[in-house]
Amino acid sequence: MKNLHLIINPNAGTRQARRFLPEMISVFNRAGFLCSVYVTEKRGDAADFARAEAGGADLVVACGGDGTLNEVITGLQLGRHRVPMGYIPCGSTNDFAAGLGLPTEPLAACEAIVSGAPRTLDVGLFGANRYFSYTASFGAFTSVSWSTSQNVKNVLGHAAYILEGIRSLADIRPIHMVITADGKRYEDDYIFGAVCNSTSLGGVLKLEDSAVHMNDGLFEALLIPFPADILALNRILAALGARSYDDPSLCFLRASSFLFEGDPDVTWTLDGEAAEAGSRMEIRNIRDAIRLIC
Repeated sequence: MKNLHLIINPNAGTRQARRFLPEMISVFNRAGFLCSVYVTEKRGDAADFARAEAGGADLVVACGGDGTLNEVITGLQLGRHRVPMGYIPCGSTNDFAAGLGLPTEPLAACEAIVSGAPRTLDVGLFGANRYFSYTASFGAFTSVSWSTSQNVKNVLGHAAYILEGIRSLADIRPIHMVITADGKRYEDDYIFGAVCNSTSLGGVLKLEDSAVHMNDGLFEALLIPFPADILALNRILAALGARSYDDPSLCFLRASSFLFEGDPDVTWTLDGEAAEAGSRMEIRNIRDAIRLIC
C-alpha cells in the first residue's frame, strides 16, 4: 500500500473534519493508501510536520481551512518535498478551494483526491521564508480574517468578515507605498492592496476565472488608491461591485515579482493569517511549486 499523511486541524470551520474522520480514512484505505493521521494542536504544527515527515509519503493531504493549507504548503516548500498533495477544505471561507472548484464536503473531497490527478500550481514567497497559496494583502479589512473569532466565523461564515470589516472602517487610513512590479514603479496612498493567485479574496472580492491562471508564473495584484472625496469612493465601490478591475479608480497589475516599500507597521496577511513585514517586502512567484490533486 502507498503511504498517505493526513494532516488535520480539528478546530477549523465548523469542526466537521473530526466528525467524518473514520469515513475519510476508509475512503483512502479503499483507494490503496495506508493512512497516518496527524492532528494539529497549535499554529505552526502542520508546517513543522509536513517539513519533517512529508518526504516519506506518497501523498500528503491537508484537512482544515486556508490557514492549514498554507502551513502544509510552507512545510513542503521548506522541506523541498515534491510529493503530491490533496486538500479537504473545512474552513469558513475556503477561498483557495473555491478558485479551483474543489468539493467542500469532506467525503466528496476525499473521493476527488483519490480519483483526481496532480496539477502544478504557483505559490508565493513572502520575504525570505514565508509562503502563501492564494493571497498576500495589506490595508483595509486584511486583519479581519485573523481577528474575527472562530465561533463568529462558524456561525456567520462570509458575513462575519463583512461585519468585522464594517467595524474597521473607522480605522482606515491612507498607506503610502512605493511598489515595483517587474521593474515598473507605482507610488500612491492606498487603502488596500492584494497580490493573489485566486479568483476569490476573503469571499468578498471576486476575479473572473478568465483573468486568473494559477500556474503561469504571474500574480494578479489589485491596489485601491485612497479616495480623495466621497465621489471617488463611490467610483471605487461601483468598480468593485461590477468587478471592473480595469477601471481608472483602481490599479490592476500582473507581475512575477513585487517590491513593496513603505511604513514598517503596515499589517499584512497571508492566506488570512497575520504576517510580519517591514519597510521593504519582496514577493516572488514560485512557478509550479506544488502538485495539488484536483
